Amino acid sequence: MADNVGRFVSEYGFQSWPDSALLAKYIDPQQLYLGSPALQYRQRSYKTDAPIWKVIQQEIGEEPKTLGRFIEDSQEVQAKAYQIAIQAQMAAQPHCMGTLFWQLNDCWPGPSWSLIDHDGNWKPGMYVVQRLYSR
Repeated sequence: MADNVGRFVSEYGFQSWPDSALLAKYIDPQQLYLGSPALQYRQRSYKTDAPIWKVIQQEIGEEPKTLGRFIEDSQEVQAKAYQIAIQAQMAAQPHCMGTLFWQLNDCWPGPSWSLIDHDGNWKPGMYVVQRLYSR
């Protein structure tokens, strides 16, 4: 990303899952495990969770064994993706003079590109974005 920055970058992002406490409000607790049909239904991206798993493996180095760990790792790599992108875009000034990430908040209690979950809770990436955009 650092060497591929446009003049104005819009609608970029990386998916993560919301906290398991939020999911427990909408999904049968017996379905809160990795690969469950209920979680598969919540994933609406045609790419499935594959990009999340790939980046977790690349950046963290070990595959999560529990849903809780997978959720935390997905949020960690999402935050890192936004950090890398925003820092590259800012470093590319004056070539790049605008950036608009996708997406701020969520209307769906499941995985998405949002930085604020369905209940209004900030994911870790939102703190990264706030810090970097406040410069």
